[in-house]
Amino acid sequence: MSAGGRPLEGFLVLDFTQVVAGPLAAMILADLGARVIKIEPPQGDAARQLGPNPKRGYLGGMFETYNRDKESIVLNLTDEADRARALELVDRADVLLESSRVGVMDRLGLGAEAMTERNPRLVYASITGYGERGPNAERGGVDMSLQGETGWMSITGEPDGPPTKLGAVPIDVSTGHVAAQGILAALLGRTRHGKGEIVRVSLFDVGCHLHAHDFTDYLMMGWTARRTGNFPAVTAPAGVYETADGSLVLAAYMPHHWKAALAVFDDSRLEDPAFASMRDRVMHRETLVPILQSILKTRPTAEWVARFDAARLTTGEVRDTGQAADSDQFAAAELALEFGGAEGRDVRTLRTPARFASFGPREHARAPQLDGDRDDVLTWLND
Repeated sequence: MSAGGRPLEGFLVLDFTQVVAGPLAAMILADLGARVIKIEPPQGDAARQLGPNPKRGYLGGMFETYNRDKESIVLNLTDEADRARALELVDRADVLLESSRVGVMDRLGLGAEAMTERNPRLVYASITGYGERGPNAERGGVDMSLQGETGWMSITGEPDGPPTKLGAVPIDVSTGHVAAQGILAALLGRTRHGKGEIVRVSLFDVGCHLHAHDFTDYLMMGWTARRTGNFPAVTAPAGVYETADGSLVLAAYMPHHWKAALAVFDDSRLEDPAFASMRDRVMHRETLVPILQSILKTRPTAEWVARFDAARLTTGEVRDTGQAADSDQFAAAELALEFGGAEGRDVRTLRTPARFASFGPREHARAPQLDGDRDDVLTWLND
């Protein structure tokens, strides 16, 4: 790869997926240089309906974020002529990514075995709710339902509170990254062995693996993790505390961190032998937390963060999304992408997190209009 080149330049990805996980995986491949053709049903990706504001020319954060740098063509896969076009695209593709329920693509004549037999160099990636086997294989799944099924809601929230969902869609997003990882590994394998691959990723598997340590505790010892609110079960002090003007996170449970925290707090109540070791502090958390809370309420967040930073303690201000986006760190990290969109409207979104020494962000295009690239794709296909 020449300096400034992208590892997937010249690769063609067919994105049959919708909403978050699959579109994110395909977008990661686009960031790495691939051409991504998004194949949509006549009604379009369902994410086009999640929060759009057509009067402002805005398709909504869910669609705009995960579909930039793609081309869109509508193909009705139940129509013989459109299915034939899809097969022509498969013949030229390096990657096919789909997120239908188990069996749907097979019934359409576009299943993994048939397509990899047709194009032996094809990497065929499927994202499903529960995988190909088991009693739930044919069920659909979304992030929230899988948060319930994989134990996340049982460990989120206050100890005496109800099951609580996480604030975003972490299983969907993580599944997208895992799918991209699997596709890249399969492409590397193709380079070495000359054959394509079938990659399968499920929301259920990813949801479990995101807290694999809890499953290990259960499988090894029969321990079931429970909700502990804003304070981890096995470390102290660690948690979310109110300050004079907001909240912060403090983690000072290692022996040298606790010693440094004592110097910052300068409060004799914390010299109690009951707080001498981390095990002691966990056992006496109900006494320790109110003391820390009473101290932290006396000063504003920024002052505490500065003091803890000076003592090399792990801390952070609790912010909302807007405050995070307006922070100096966000600007320094150059996380924001801004590029021209349709009708002169600029698009502002986020770059993907991985950074590379030999190339920077590509020249971006906003998420496509439904079927907006049909003529270009068909012209290219007929060349």
